[in-house]
Amino acid sequence: MSSCAHCSLPLGRHVVDGRFCCASCSAVYRLLKESGLADGYYRLSGLGAGSEPLPAQTASRETLELLDSDRFLEESTHSDDQGCRSVELHLEGVRCAACVWLVEQLPRHLRGVRTARLDLPRGRLELTWRPEEVGLGQVARWLSGFGYRAHPLDRAGDSGAQEESDALRRVGAAWVLAANVMLLAFALYAGLARDSGSLWSAARWASLVLSVPAVFVVGRQFFVHAFRALKVAVMTRSIRHLDMDTPVAIGLLTGFLDSAWNTWSGAGEIWFDSLTVLTAALLTARWLQLRSRRSAAEAANRLLELLPATARLVTESGTEVCALDALRRGDCVLVGSGDLFPGDGVILSGSSRVDRSALTGESRPDAVDVGSEVLGGTLNLSREVTVRVERVGAESRLGHLMTLAQSESRPASLVRLAERLAAPFVLVVLSLAAASAVWFWMTDPGQTTVRVVALLVVTCPCALGMATPLAMAVASGRAARRGLFIRHDAAVESLARVDLAIVDKTGTLTTGRPRVVRRFGRRDAIDMAAALERDVDHPAARAICDAGRRSDLRAGAVSVHPGQGVSGTVGGRSVRVGSLDWLGEDSVLDPVLCGRASAAADEGLSPVGISVDGRLRTVMALGDAVRDDAAFTIRRLE
Repeated sequence: MSSCAHCSLPLGRHVVDGRFCCASCSAVYRLLKESGLADGYYRLSGLGAGSEPLPAQTASRETLELLDSDRFLEESTHSDDQGCRSVELHLEGVRCAACVWLVEQLPRHLRGVRTARLDLPRGRLELTWRPEEVGLGQVARWLSGFGYRAHPLDRAGDSGAQEESDALRRVGAAWVLAANVMLLAFALYAGLARDSGSLWSAARWASLVLSVPAVFVVGRQFFVHAFRALKVAVMTRSIRHLDMDTPVAIGLLTGFLDSAWNTWSGAGEIWFDSLTVLTAALLTARWLQLRSRRSAAEAANRLLELLPATARLVTESGTEVCALDALRRGDCVLVGSGDLFPGDGVILSGSSRVDRSALTGESRPDAVDVGSEVLGGTLNLSREVTVRVERVGAESRLGHLMTLAQSESRPASLVRLAERLAAPFVLVVLSLAAASAVWFWMTDPGQTTVRVVALLVVTCPCALGMATPLAMAVASGRAARRGLFIRHDAAVESLARVDLAIVDKTGTLTTGRPRVVRRFGRRDAIDMAAALERDVDHPAARAICDAGRRSDLRAGAVSVHPGQGVSGTVGGRSVRVGSLDWLGEDSVLDPVLCGRASAAADEGLSPVGISVDGRLRTVMALGDAVRDDAAFTIRRLE
């Protein structure tokens, strides 16, 4: 078998139970089998992504205690007349139809759970349960067994979601009405003439009836905005307040009234199909703009997921779980291995390694000790540490990032130009419409309404008022979903003029795995260095170990010097591996080897020296190979 029995990824060197790529896949597979859910899950998993395994998640003790607390039940859940409670939770790790099916099996496997409904795109779990039969923490533990982590739902974005939902309903109603009006118009276009009798009249009256809700109910916002703009313009005696909705509303109203009169009189053309389609199209564009902006805001809000919901506060009597917003500067918290730091602070006791990749993008963990600073939202990897909190909430590094991502951005110059031209453009359009009405009233009264409506509709400033901001909103939303937060829309516009891209971070254009490219000096020194670096977690250490040939050498008294190197003994001999400046403090340096190290550094390589018994024996030049797709990436940027 060449692929994992659970996630279908290729099996690597470390195969678990002969069938799985990792222990997490083995555990989830076994749990699915024991629960009798395997057949349904694996049948549906092909409908989803199918390329990523369920993540190895564990429900933290703090989250379980918070979900079972009386305060959470009172503030975040709702009760009904039957003694059940309902809640919405954010579920992390859901990815496909199999996840939806698996989560919605909750009522079958946990006594007391009445309903479970999962909204896959938003990761929202709607749950109804009886608290006296099952606890919410027990539900979270069941979910975590399959790789899903439940969090309390932050309702900060609910108003935006509701606004988008309302806009989508208006769009749906507008297109349903417009489609029916268009079907009637097709009959008239296809030859249903006036002499057809009642059918011709019925088609016109049905179009009128369907157009009333389409234009004046679903499209009500155009008339409301236009009335407000005209009112403010009259009160302030300034055209600056005229917006794009003004000619749209006048055009819709004029066209509808004329078509309604022609329907009543039984003579003349009707434009109900054009009016309803125009209304639906404008509403669709505004919904897309609203959706893109909310998508960008939600992507920024996902930064909050970097913070834990609770913290373990150190008190005189021990530790107690408290909500994150209850932390204050100077509080001491206990952060266990695998937990997130709740705020920026300083380590008071313990040592560990910290993964800062979520904030800095640097994949290599950093070693921290007493006195080291840590950032909220970063992950503690190794050992339990005690941290004195210095900054929480908006004052923390993550808080500043949230403020930056959510603050009002400066619009692009193209958008500002559209805003400046909007009012004069609307005034010119209205003036031309008035002039056309006067001219045709004197020359050809029968064509007056037709000409005015045509002018107002044709000159509808959709591109000027909507396409430009919509394009910027879509660009920001798509970038945010990929983890790029655009501070100003002007940055998107300026990308067309970029001719130089500076790439930092190891692993962007390179493989991110350094290797020994060249060596100068004795070969046996590299074997001793490999023995010394065997248990050191550092990319350079892995490169040196890969270059070593002997596995029988053992190191003792190993000491890591952050930022400098490693020292210890191998076979009774004193060995030091690190930068030449550090080695030069107590070792004799060879001028020839130092010269070759300088030449390697000039080529962009990283020289590492090895001293044995106080003398520099070998210099290695470490390099990071370029990724196979680097050239393609550069061409795409060009």
